[in-house]
Amino acid sequence: MKKNGTYQVISSSLNMKLDIESIYRMYGEYIYRYIFGMVHNKAEAEDLLQDTFIKVMKAESSEIENMKSWLITIARYTIYDHWRRERRRLKLRPFIREKKRDIDLKLDIEREIEKLPPKLKEVIILREINQLNYKEISDILDVEIGTVKSRLSRARIKLGESLGGIF
Repeated sequence: MKKNGTYQVISSSLNMKLDIESIYRMYGEYIYRYIFGMVHNKAEAEDLLQDTFIKVMKAESSEIENMKSWLITIARYTIYDHWRRERRRLKLRPFIREKKRDIDLKLDIEREIEKLPPKLKEVIILREINQLNYKEISDILDVEIGTVKSRLSRARIKLGESLGGIF
């Protein structure tokens, strides 16, 4: 619910349900694209999207100035939690990752983005896939705009090298 330029998430049961539904309708696909870009797995992305909105529903009543940034931040920490759990699980059981053999450029780019270190992968996805500006990325990652630009430049250079200058 937008009120005087800020969003207010109300935690009373009926109002929250209606507000969370409208928030989901407005931002669900956008948040899904961010999550999918980070995990590259449809089922995982859907689960993480659901986990993200469960956390939104459990959030204390508060006023939010930038709903998109707030939701991306929650999704970001949900992904990190997932990766931490996954790392623990993988230590217990060997895991062999199959390499994709598709020569389609889009899949090559996705594969190369997946290889980037998390900080570079995150900034390239936020900028190139989610089309966020530097300020929004800076707010989400809680870093200076110069850091965003630097990470984005390093990510583009790495992708350009691995893709033969295509990116």
